[in-house]
Amino acid sequence: MRKLDLESVLPELQRRKAKRIGIQIPDGLKYRCEKIAEFFESRGYEVVISGSACYGACDVDLDLLRDVDVLLHLAHTPIFDIDRVLYVPYYIDYDLEVFEDIDIEEKRIALIASAQYAWKLPQVKEVLERRGYEVELKTGSKRVKMPGQVLGCNYTVLRNSKAEAVLFVGDGLFHPVGAKIYTKKKVYRFCPLDGEFEEVERDVEDFLRKRYVSISKAIEAERGAIIVSSKIGQKRLGLALKLKVLAKERGRNVEVIYLDDVTPQRLENFLYGYYVNTACPRISYDDVELYSVPILTPQEFEILLGVRKDYEVDEIP
Repeated sequence: MRKLDLESVLPELQRRKAKRIGIQIPDGLKYRCEKIAEFFESRGYEVVISGSACYGACDVDLDLLRDVDVLLHLAHTPIFDIDRVLYVPYYIDYDLEVFEDIDIEEKRIALIASAQYAWKLPQVKEVLERRGYEVELKTGSKRVKMPGQVLGCNYTVLRNSKAEAVLFVGDGLFHPVGAKIYTKKKVYRFCPLDGEFEEVERDVEDFLRKRYVSISKAIEAERGAIIVSSKIGQKRLGLALKLKVLAKERGRNVEVIYLDDVTPQRLENFLYGYYVNTACPRISYDDVELYSVPILTPQEFEILLGVRKDYEVDEIP
């Protein structure tokens, strides 16, 4: 069961005496915007829906916030405490009994999940401990709110992990691949909805091969630029300027480009042979096929410059 808990914010909307509310929805849920708007309009609220991209809690529509009493940011856990922004949780419910059947060779395991699954990890921990596993379920930096929760840009719940292996609960491969690179440990992925269980190994090899291909292509390019996002939770201007100095010291001149939204269309008018992305790390990892030139992470750029040897995932702590 997938639940967007709209009811949970009604008392706070009443307390604040809000009349006009903004709705910000991730792209994957925008198809539900009509029903969401109807839910609040039937209760007397004037609703304005954000049409901007929404990559996570790092991406709050501050422009819309200026024109509404309260902005409802759906399906993400908060990163910042922003006045007049309320976060609406999105949970995926799943049976705990399915964890009785998975077989993990290692006995000391760390539990992680994305926000939609992480809310139930304490109960998963109890099931696995009854089966004899020693389970690590840690809290991370202030960027994450739930024990075991990982983001596309944050794996701090696995920092200094004493576990022998990591179990990711959820769908998709992005987070477990990142966890393996981050920890250098064995990582398993288990989706409790369809029962799919696998060790993440070949996917990591494919991922790293593609990333080193991008680095090699960028090495051959003469001109490059460093991308900075203006989004509140992605802006790393200081890092971009440090990378620019580092590059100049090693004989490479790069420019800094400041953008509100990083897309292929925004960059197509420039003629750079590669970009270094200091915005959301998933732009480099997930969207690489959309760009005609390499989009490197800061760590990959350091490999290009010869100041780093080991590959690390990009993280915004």
